[in-house]
Amino acid sequence: MHIDSCALGDHSTSRQITAAAITALTAANEHATVLYRDLAASPLSHASGPLLQVISQRWDADIPMNAEVRAEALQSASLLQEFQDADLVVLGAPMHNFSVPSTLKAWLDRLLEMQIAAGERRADLDLVLVTSGCAVMGPESEQQLMENHELMLKAAFSFMGVRRLHMVRDLADLQQALALNPAD
Repeated sequence: MHIDSCALGDHSTSRQITAAAITALTAANEHATVLYRDLAASPLSHASGPLLQVISQRWDADIPMNAEVRAEALQSASLLQEFQDADLVVLGAPMHNFSVPSTLKAWLDRLLEMQIAAGERRADLDLVLVTSGCAVMGPESEQQLMENHELMLKAAFSFMGVRRLHMVRDLADLQQALALNPAD
């Protein structure tokens, strides 16, 4: 599975690295099937109160269920299923204005709420997490911001049961991450 979330298109460092990762991985396995999701080109709606109630199985019967909420809940279940069915996920998660892009946050919100409701956490996939940022505050501050950004993402994916997470910040890190040692 290949997920991009940066709105900068081809100018995005994270997109360039995720594309390089997918190219290398598919060259190494000609039978690989890649599901691509571009969260910037096809953004999910942000989770409304009614949607969160439905996907977390805390529905208030006083709120009428409508077709839009039902469709959003089905889409959320589909997003979680495609994530859980993947053997490997290559995810571009750049830092945007001191956080993840809102499109990635919308995707994470849905998956995390569904995980909480299901009570199960799947750990048998590899996640190559490609992070990037910009040098807006100088090298020391950028390093600390990137570490905080990555810690938040690691916590979210750890909660979801991912135990084999490979962090990539640049092309130099990519080759080591693509070794994908299952013993990590």
